[in-house]
Amino acid sequence: MGKAVRSVLLMKESQYRLNPPSGKVVCRYDTELRPKELPLVPATEIDGKIPYSFLNPLQSLFFYAYQGGSSLVCAPTSAGKSLIAYLFMKDKKGRKVYIAPTKSLVYEKALEFKKYYRNVDVRTGDRLLENYKEPTGDVVVSTYENLAYAFRNRSSWVENMHCLVVDEVHQIAKRWVLEEVITYALKRDIPILGLSATLPDASSIAQWLEVQLLVESEWRPTELIRDVKLLKEFDKVGRKRGREYALPAKLLSCMFEIPKHDEKVILFVPSKKVGWKLLELANEEKIGIMNKTLPFEVEEREEKEIAFHNADVPKEEREEIEKAFRDGKLRRLIATQTLAYGVNLPADRVLVLVRMFWERGKVKMLPDALDILQMEGRAGRLGIKPLGYSNLLLYGGDKDNFERCIRETFDTSLKSMVKEGKSLDTLCLFLLIGMLYEKKNYEGFIRKTYSYSDVSSKEIDRAMNFLINHGYLNDHELTDKALYCIRSGIPPTKFEEFLRRLSLGLDHLVVIRPLLYMKKFDSLYDFVNGGESFEEDRYHVTKKLVPCGELCFEDNTDQFIFYVEGLTFKYPNIKNPPGEFSYLATDALHLVRMLLELKKLNLWNLSTMDILQIAHSVKYGVDKSYSSLCGIKGIGHIRANLLKRFMQSQGIEAPPLGSKTKELLSILMEKDALEYILTEDRKLSESKAKEEVRRLMNIIERNSKGFLIDDKILLAFGLFSMGEVAYRMKKEELLRYTLWS
Repeated sequence: MGKAVRSVLLMKESQYRLNPPSGKVVCRYDTELRPKELPLVPATEIDGKIPYSFLNPLQSLFFYAYQGGSSLVCAPTSAGKSLIAYLFMKDKKGRKVYIAPTKSLVYEKALEFKKYYRNVDVRTGDRLLENYKEPTGDVVVSTYENLAYAFRNRSSWVENMHCLVVDEVHQIAKRWVLEEVITYALKRDIPILGLSATLPDASSIAQWLEVQLLVESEWRPTELIRDVKLLKEFDKVGRKRGREYALPAKLLSCMFEIPKHDEKVILFVPSKKVGWKLLELANEEKIGIMNKTLPFEVEEREEKEIAFHNADVPKEEREEIEKAFRDGKLRRLIATQTLAYGVNLPADRVLVLVRMFWERGKVKMLPDALDILQMEGRAGRLGIKPLGYSNLLLYGGDKDNFERCIRETFDTSLKSMVKEGKSLDTLCLFLLIGMLYEKKNYEGFIRKTYSYSDVSSKEIDRAMNFLINHGYLNDHELTDKALYCIRSGIPPTKFEEFLRRLSLGLDHLVVIRPLLYMKKFDSLYDFVNGGESFEEDRYHVTKKLVPCGELCFEDNTDQFIFYVEGLTFKYPNIKNPPGEFSYLATDALHLVRMLLELKKLNLWNLSTMDILQIAHSVKYGVDKSYSSLCGIKGIGHIRANLLKRFMQSQGIEAPPLGSKTKELLSILMEKDALEYILTEDRKLSESKAKEEVRRLMNIIERNSKGFLIDDKILLAFGLFSMGEVAYRMKKEELLRYTLWS
């Protein structure tokens, strides 16, 4: 900290054209009064694999200005920061690591770097062998969390790490694990390149990162035309309804009134509730909807004109929507801010609903200025259209208040924003991690972080007392409990809640909820609360959780149990598990590892069968006693619960995990009973019920020579209990060592 930072500004007068290739760099260094003009750098000077003639102005400026060490680059989305990362890494020896906030971005960046490097490894936690197979490539692209886990577990592949690129470095305001990763690199003098599209306090972050060069950009690849509008100026679409539809009705009007007929447009809404209501109105207006999993019944139409992209949409559906929008087959997209930080999905025009409100005597807005800039980064398609358009739709405020909010955001220190998200949870875990890395100098690690550099001794003492009193420290040495939390990333406060539930003798799936603490599980009720049996189903779940107390409702354990017991089967609008519930496959595998480690520590002595059943229940949303039904390859959540309901109606017990699939074929002769369940509980027509049963039988027949156990869960159990040797074993061998021995 305290080192002089050399800074340079890329000015908006810079130019870049793809056809014919031309342009210039116009920049001003902090030590110079006058701007200077430089030519674009020919791509062949850097690498013949670069697929265009010249580096753009931002890339060219970085090439001219970067002289080694660490750097911070703040520039709009789509300004070519990936190639800047390549320029930064190009001459570095040893392993180069690039980290991004989401798995989708990690895979996207890995593909980009494969143009320049023969071997690029990915670390997202999705692949079982990541724990056993060390990266061999010069470049590793990882999520923040997986690099942190590699540091904590002293993985050998990070020992040879010679530089670190941090994409979306402003995420330290929301992702505390990023602070840990950067602090680790700073303590070891590893050169860092920070990349950001929206950073209000760039000089402060530059000082913290100890950079030698700060690059900021006024230039944008496609010029952005921003227009601020008042939402009240627009008419509502559709017939008059309740107040909750008033806002979505105006937004639907904006989506069709503002864009030109050939434009691809994204409307960013501040909440999923608004987006779903908007889509519901679109359905009533006979507009074709691409989404399949919805919180309401939809009328099928051949032409798909609109879709809603948000965290509740199952993964497969999201990817279909993204492809359709990218290919131009879908031209209107509603989205929450997750898209702004997710995959690269450019549009011609971006509409952003901005809610204005007063809080503690200050005018505020949602989304905040940083998120708005990130959303506007989606506007503009270089080489396709010369301009990008942004329409900010103000709701509850005026243009003067909006401008004031923007100014205040960029006058506010980022440190104060970062601190707002900190709690005893994170400080306790930071202290344990600091002890792991620095032993008795743990406070030195804490002081090196961005948000805790000035933490009071009183706050540290409070957290230390919690850790000592709950058995995480013994004479400043880390106990097994502490090491478990460090390796798994579970804050000690969450682990104590897990132990509390365990001591109450609650159902296994209620007990494990705190181990999945990063999941919110807050969206399921939005999809089912209009169903005929919702109150009855919710009462069933609530009654089960009464002994657990309020904490089981504060962390949405009730919605988690609603899912894992398969109660969603009775809701025809649920085609696939919504949101986070469709992304539990990887969590189920990590849960196997966590439960095995708890068993080794004698903290929870589950049987092999218990562990496997829990993992199947979490992944597929079927209660434990019927978890073997999830072992049919391709079965899915709804069909597995159809089989469960059929067996319950016939008084048949589910075959045990690991038994042969062909045993099911003789059980399922009563096809009429399956069809009846589909018509009664799922409200399918007779013809659709017959077709669904036919598909189900085909799936089972295709798997008739298999075993009733999920391949990946079985392999995970083998790997985490026996090591890499399990990967070379056949399925029957693994079964013999796990369930049959």
